[in-house]
Formats: sequence, C-alpha cells, structure tokens
Amino acid sequence: MANVEPKRYRFTGHERVFHNVSAVEALPDVLALFGYRRAFVVCSRSIRTRTAWIDRLQARLGDVIVGLTDEVGEHSPLSNVLTAARQARDARADVIVSVGGGSVMDMCKAMQLCISENAYDREALLRLQFVRSPDGTEMLTTSHAPAAIRQIAIPTTLATSEWTPVSTPIDDETRLKARFVVPDGSPQAILYDPALLQQTPVRLLWSTGVRGLDHAINTACSSSPHPFASLLAEQAIALYVRHLPELADASVPDALASLTQCQLATWYTGMGQMSVPHGFSHWMVHIIGPYGGIAHSDAACVLMLAQAKWLEGWVEPQHARLRAAIGQPDKPFHAILHGLLVRLGMPTTLDDLGLTRAQVDAMIGPALDHPMVTRNNVRPITNEADLRAVLELAWRA
Repeated sequence: MANVEPKRYRFTGHERVFHNVSAVEALPDVLALFGYRRAFVVCSRSIRTRTAWIDRLQARLGDVIVGLTDEVGEHSPLSNVLTAARQARDARADVIVSVGGGSVMDMCKAMQLCISENAYDREALLRLQFVRSPDGTEMLTTSHAPAAIRQIAIPTTLATSEWTPVSTPIDDETRLKARFVVPDGSPQAILYDPALLQQTPVRLLWSTGVRGLDHAINTACSSSPHPFASLLAEQAIALYVRHLPELADASVPDALASLTQCQLATWYTGMGQMSVPHGFSHWMVHIIGPYGGIAHSDAACVLMLAQAKWLEGWVEPQHARLRAAIGQPDKPFHAILHGLLVRLGMPTTLDDLGLTRAQVDAMIGPALDHPMVTRNNVRPITNEADLRAVLELAWRA
C-alpha cells in the first residue's frame, strides 16, 4: 500500500453552541447549566456606551455579575489583559463572559491564562508563548496548568475568534503580537444572537466577515488539508459570499436571516480552521496590524486577495471546488474575491489601507522573523524575495 499522509482533526474544547438565540434570555440558563454563579463580563466599549444591551444583561443577571470592564483596546493590549485578569481574580469570578469581537475574546483567553498560571505581570505572561510542533504545522501550548476559569462567548462580529484557543494580544512595549495557545481557551459555550449583530456597524460586520472568509479559504487551500475541514470551509465560503452583501441590501426581506447565515458560516469555518495549517494571509495580518495601525479585518481583505493571486495555478482543484460552491465556476477565484470586496466597499490594496512603501519595507524583517508567516504556504514564501513578490500583488487590485 502506498504511503498515505496521516490526517488529524483537532477538537477545540467547546461544550455547547447555541445558534439563533437571544443571548440575554439564554445566558442565565447557560450559566446554570455549568454551575456558574459569579460572572465577570468583558465587553467592547461601543456595545456598552452606544447601546442598551449591557444594561439589559445586567438587569437580567443582577448580582450574578461580579465585575465588568470595557477597557479593551484594539488588538487586546497586554496592559488591558493584566488589569482585567487581576480584577476578575479579586472579584472571585468563576466564569468570564465575553460580549464583543476578536479583541474582546482574545483578551478573555489571555486573562484565563493569567489566572490559571498565576501570571499577573508582563514578563511572567510572555514566558508562556506558544511553540511549534516538530513538523512546524501546529501551534502548541507551553502552559500545562489546569484551566482555573473558562469563557462563555457572545460574539458581535464574524471573524471566528470564538472557535480557537489562540490569543494574540499586542505587547504595549514592543508593539509586537504575543502568541498564546491557552489550555481550554476556546469558549466553553458560544451564544450566537443574530439580533445582537444588528447593533454592530455593517462595515465592521463586512470586514470581520472577510476575515472569517480568509480563515475558511486558508483551510480549504491548506498545505496539508483535511477532508472534513475542507468540506466545512467550502460551505462557509459560499455562505459568506452570498450573505455578506445582503447585510446592507434593503431589498432583502429578512435581515436577521442573513445574519443567521453569516453566523452559521463562522461556525462552519471555526469547526475546521484549527485542524490544518494556514498560510501567508492568515499570519501577515499580525505584522501589518500592529506595525501599520491597521485593523486585522481590513488587512485581511487585502492579503486574502493577494494570496489568491499568488496561488493561482498552484491550488487549481481547490479553487475549482470553491468557484463551484460559490456558483461562479468560470471566473478566476481572485476575480470573485475582488468583486466581493468592491461590492462591500472594502480595501483591495495596501494603498487603500493608507500604507506607504517605506512602512511596508519596515515590515519585511518582522515578517521573516515571525514563526508562521513563511511556513505552510502551498506556493513557497521562504525568503525576502518571495515575501516582496506576494506583497507586490497587494499593491494593485
């Protein structure tokens, strides 16, 4: 028998997923299900100050909420993580409830690591950054302390952070991303509330939806694909491409149905993305984001498109399946993505992000030093010339 590459599937620790629910109404029962009585809430500043949603949650839970913070900076600064972890510890919280997008959920994962490891200063926390597996395809935790606290996630965006144990908060001192794989860092439960997403600006839903789309494409076009993960990714990609434009289309009769389908796309994406290595576009946002002061999701739009061009002809069977799933079998895959981004009014070039050539030049060294940017790319990106070549594709639409 010919040698067959072994496949692995990684279960990421979720115990319950509640889809198409009212999170305010469902959360008390979810907390009771797991025996939680003291919740520390971490939410975005916008959801707290620009809507009445957190007020409704506080009225519903009452004294069960023992602490709350909306001090969550973009990219989850370590200073915010450490402060909130100490607050949750001092409040004797037995669970963290996140209400927000990727920065909020990432912060909660890092808070879990602080509490489990009793690591409440920058140096102690940074010692816990992930290591690579021997074959370089998987991120492994360096923490082996039992989880002292878990997270229940109520996402307000579409980028799939709720599906991984990975947290990448920014180090305030270096402006570099720290990289943690948190034991039991994936939320214990996820509550998908499409009505809550109506509180999120459509432009943010679009950009984070594209980030989720980028995750799904990296899964489907992985250097070491898994058939189950690819099947889920293909379905996710079709849902994203179909339903993201509907979120601001007045002719669509049921906006909640479109939001529900987009949340379903994040579920499909999340179920597979940790099981296969991702390539350039997934990781380069961790350089462009902090160095350029760019939101991850906006950077993902540009890098997703550049990667599709870079891989043209290298992943033709995968691209053919994706074109078929989307219903545009005769159009180049990068052209489909470009059309979607233009329709959504999202950036397609590094120039659209407001970056200069000098700024991008300064990112080359950190990108080459990053443990994952130059690994696991179907079309190799291994040196400065390769990196500059793929980034050149990101300068033009």
